Parts: sequence; structure tokens; C-alpha cells
Amino acid sequence: MKPFLLLLTLLTCTLTAIPSHALTSVTGESFLVTSQVLPNGLHVIRHHRDISDTFTVQLIVDVGLQDFPCSEQQLPHLLEHMLFEGTTTFDRQTLRQRIRDHGGKHNAFTTEEYTHYTLDIHSDYPEIALENLHSMMSESLFLPEHLESSRRVIHAEMGTSSNKLQLAVAGKKDIHQMAKARVFAGSHLDCPDLTTPDDISMARVKSVFKEFYVASNMTLLVIGHFDDARIAQALHDTLARLPAAPTPARASVRFTAIDATPAVAKKALFDPEVDVSLYLRTVGSTHPDYPAFELASEYLGERLYYEVRGQKGLGYTPHSYVESNSQFGFLRASTKTTDRWHDEVAELFRATYEKMRQEGIPPDDVSRLRQKLILEFESKQRDNSELAQSYRHFRHVIREQGAMPNLIDRLRQTDAEQVNAALKRHLPEQPLLASARPPSLWEALLRVIPAALILGGLGVYLLRWNHRRRQNNGRT
Repeated sequence: MKPFLLLLTLLTCTLTAIPSHALTSVTGESFLVTSQVLPNGLHVIRHHRDISDTFTVQLIVDVGLQDFPCSEQQLPHLLEHMLFEGTTTFDRQTLRQRIRDHGGKHNAFTTEEYTHYTLDIHSDYPEIALENLHSMMSESLFLPEHLESSRRVIHAEMGTSSNKLQLAVAGKKDIHQMAKARVFAGSHLDCPDLTTPDDISMARVKSVFKEFYVASNMTLLVIGHFDDARIAQALHDTLARLPAAPTPARASVRFTAIDATPAVAKKALFDPEVDVSLYLRTVGSTHPDYPAFELASEYLGERLYYEVRGQKGLGYTPHSYVESNSQFGFLRASTKTTDRWHDEVAELFRATYEKMRQEGIPPDDVSRLRQKLILEFESKQRDNSELAQSYRHFRHVIREQGAMPNLIDRLRQTDAEQVNAALKRHLPEQPLLASARPPSLWEALLRVIPAALILGGLGVYLLRWNHRRRQNNGRT
């Protein structure tokens, strides 16, 4: 037994000697990146993640919805789709099959702030992903038929139509989009009505591509299992060959005062479900005050859950979340209820927000919720694409500082005094309340009566026509 006891003693001493912070090293590694700017201006961020045979590249172009008025807001989105339509080297099918046949997939997305292209592939074939991206950025065809097919795809994606009369008659409204347009008033971050790509010309698409799709306006993320020397050679053969050009100037985003008049969108007739939401404009994820909004969102969501559902049983799963890009974002708290309880729920939302604005968040709750957010971040299993989102948001910080900030440390260093001071700086007196509810009886009648009159008139006309036809047949 003595050798066993000696071994147990040594093991115990060894374990107690391990510093507690070593247990969080797995999460800490996610913030370890290398940053490099190629001679043509392309910014390259690399993160080694050798836990699977996956290789991910994302190309971020600093052009998005915020750069265009509502009449042209789908322009960067349309351009995104067109770049997958084929190049002088690879047609549409080949672009896709080169990735899929090597265990991967591709995707793209246009946000308010940027457009990004994602290619995932088996780590044995990184050159294929970089070749595809390079070809898309330097050899795209921009054929008229590709413009038309891309327009149709966007309509299918957004649930819209190229028929303007059909859109006008449908009167399709999205309360979330309407509210975001109010929150971002004065900017092009969102538009109150659905936008379409129909009036955008090929010449305009090409001009935007030429202006914004230059190496100095791009960031390349390289994430996963890869060899640095091999990636360096692949970059030398592909994206490093994009011509150098000046970084395009972007207009700064400016906001006007938010119209806090409650926003209302009508749902289908006789739909008993009602959505009630509260919206606030927030700072972006790179702003020093951003953790305050993360904690405020958690706190507000909890208080609404206890008030609306727990004590009164008026709503189903009230919750709150923050959505942001690098510079701007919004907080949304929402619940589902019924039309009967709409006014009481809306008042609870308003009162709960006002109490938080006036009194702040208690220090004990700040400590508890801060620890909750840290544990959630550390325990969540992340894939390459989730890590890439953090790097996308902090890409300019990484370029300037050469490192990715440790978001866990940032949370740990945020105390109640900082949180409440930040909320006092940013929270408006009146939040925006938005509701999606069924029409009232009078509104329902106004919807039904015109259709009933048209159908009734048509029915009377058909009956008279049929009566005259019978009379004429009887005379013959």
C-alpha cells in the first residue's frame, strides 16, 4: 500500500500546484491569432485550431447595406450572389463541386457593415478554397443572365416579388425590420420597407465591385488545421496577386433622434398571438461599453421573465438579446402574448425598463450575470464559423494592435459601477415599443369589405349576364 499512497500523495500535490486559470486555457486559445498585411494591402488573420480536419477561409469585404440608400440597398447583396455565378476559369457548377467534392461547403452573407464569403473544406485541400476565392474576386463574368438569375434568387430568399403591384397589394410588413429602421434612424443600416434588387443595373454592380473589391479593403480569415508554409505559398499563388489599390472612403454612419412612438404591424386576420418587443440602440461589439449592454440584456430578460410570466402569467418566454456588428447594434426584449393582455404587457415592459434606467443593475446581479456570461462563453462548443464572427467584428482592432482582445478578461474587468455609468450614458428616456397584433374588428371589416364589395358586384354582374343569356335563348 505504501507505493500507492506515495503515488496518490504526489498526484494530489501536482494537481493542487496547477494554477486555476490553466483550466480555462481552452477558451483562452480561441483569442490567439496572428495578423499579417500582404504587400497588396490584404489583411490576413490566422488561427490554428487543430482539433479536426477542417479548414475554413472567410473573405470579408468592407462594403455593406450601410453604404447605400434604401433604393439601392440590395446592391451589395446582389453583387454577393453574382460572384457565385461563374468565372472565366470555373463555371457556377464547378465552383460549387470543387468544394463539395472535397468534403466542404460554401456560403456568403451581406450585413449592414460588410459582405463575407465562407468556404469550408477538408484540411488536405486548402489550395482549392483559396483558388476559388481568388477566381471569384478577379475573374467573375458579370453576364446579363447572371444578373437576372441573382435577382430571382434574392426575391426567393426574401419572400418578395418583382411585381410591384403585387407587393403593394400584399402590403407585407415586418415589425422587426420596421423597428430596426426606427432604432437606426438617419442611417442606411435598415429600411422600414422591404427593398428589392430590380432597379439595379449591371453598370452599377460593376462600379461597386471595382470601387470596393480591392485587396486593401479586404480581410482574410484562415481558421482550422493547416500548415503555415503551405498557406503562405497558396496565398502567394492566389489572393496576394490581387492588384494593390487605395482603400475606398466610406461615409460615416450618422443617426438622428429615434421616434419612440409605438410601432405596430398587423398580423393575419383572427390570429390570436401578439408579439410585444422593446428596442434600444447599442454600441458596437468593439466599444468599451459593450459588456454593459450584454449584462443589461441579461438583467432585463430576467426581470421581464419574472414579471410577465412568473408573477402574472401574461406572456410566453420573455427574453432579451443584443445583436451587433463592430460599431453599432441593438437590444431587443420580447415576448408572445394575446391581444387581451397586450396593453398590460407593454406597460410592464416600459416600467421594467424605466426602473433599470433609473436605478441601474444591483452589484450582486452584475457579479452573478457576469459569471453566467463567462461560464456560457467558456462551456459553449464552437466551430470555425462561430470563432470567425468574433474575428470579423474585431478585424480592424486586430490589424491595428496585432492581437485579438480577450473577451473573457474584458467581462471579468467590468464591475457594477462601470456598467451603471455606461447605461446612464447611453440609455434613452423612452425605448421603442413595437407590436405585431391582429387587426381590430373595424380594421378587419375595412380589409374584408372592399373585397366583399368587389366579389358581390362581380356576382351580381354574372347573375344578370346569365339571366339575359337565358332570356335571349328563350326568344330564339
